[in-house]
Amino acid sequence: MELWREELVNAKYHFAVAKRLHDNYFEFLEKRFLVGVINELAKSAVSIVRATLQYGGNGLKGKKNLAEFVRIAPNYFEKESIVNLLRILEIEKAQKNSPIEFSKNGTIILLIQNKYVFLKLNRFKDFVDSIDSMLFSIKKLFEIVD
Repeated sequence: MELWREELVNAKYHFAVAKRLHDNYFEFLEKRFLVGVINELAKSAVSIVRATLQYGGNGLKGKKNLAEFVRIAPNYFEKESIVNLLRILEIEKAQKNSPIEFSKNGTIILLIQNKYVFLKLNRFKDFVDSIDSMLFSIKKLFEIVD
């Protein structure tokens, strides 16, 4: 199997997990579900970046991947989706490094570089919708038939 196809399978899998966690949050109201949404969307986002670069033959290493993706992504994806993908990656990294993390009324509060960051539930929906939109665009771009 081609590498970009493997990355696309990974992206779809992690997105499905994130969507399930997001949808089930309303039933269980567990903070862990929202943290899981962040982590799974970040994994999906990384796979989208890799799949896009590998499909175009631009697979690089490390941080150069993200810079190259940001350069070519406007050719394939909506600007808002790209911004949300980058924000997901930023939040996921910050969440891992945050010494304080708690949830109240559908909002996750993180301490990042001595500043409190509030993530509201509607923002999670925006993130889920953006990754979903990118996966749909990739399917059209790569002319994939399920």
